[in-house]
Amino acid sequence: MYLLRAKHHLKLSSISSYEGGWYICDTGPAGIFSHTEVFSSNYNTLRQVFKYVATYTAHIPSYADIWGWVMASDFSLELNVEEIYLRMRQRIKGENRYMDGKTFSSASTLSKVVHNSGSCKVHTWPWQARLINQA
Repeated sequence: MYLLRAKHHLKLSSISSYEGGWYICDTGPAGIFSHTEVFSSNYNTLRQVFKYVATYTAHIPSYADIWGWVMASDFSLELNVEEIYLRMRQRIKGENRYMDGKTFSSASTLSKVVHNSGSCKVHTWPWQARLINQA
């Protein structure tokens, strides 16, 4: 799995991505104590391949932690609350009970500890990435 997130593979993937396309990646635990396991390495690897990188998190009670995702693209990811709300109204019939532009904007804000750690950490996934769950 981690080979798919190595810089080499991501560079090949980004070549074939279409204009305006985003690469979205489940990056694992992103809590204050757990973000250094996988989240920071994925974030930094994507940051070295794509021009724009944005993170978002959600508390997943069954995981007993905050979980992270990273969106990456060579095209701007910046959307304001009103733009997100407008796009959701265009694509979703009826009212969405759980998500709106303001909620998404809030979810894409990392804690200061995680943000500072991710921006300072330099570990990335190399082509010869180790497999954690190797039998």
